[in-house]
Amino acid sequence: MKNIDVIGKIVDTPGTYDEEGNQLTAPTYIAGFHVNTTSEVAGWADYLCDPQPSTPMRVYAGDVTTVCYSFPDEDTFNKLQEPTPP
Repeated sequence: MKNIDVIGKIVDTPGTYDEEGNQLTAPTYIAGFHVNTTSEVAGWADYLCDPQPSTPMRVYAGDVTTVCYSFPDEDTFNKLQEPTPP
């Protein structure tokens, strides 16, 4: 498996809160459950961000490629992590 950086949900619009920390408006999120890797992963082609973001949420240090994926939800991503039976 490639190096995996699980980002999860990405905030689109932050929520607002009063001085006591009570939520006034809820945050909104970009659709999907987001994951980055250092190279393309076999079996994940359907979830590859196309086009790749020009400014990913996080990148790998140095001159390492960052490949971005967006899954419909965390469960879909987790199912792809389960080992396949022999």
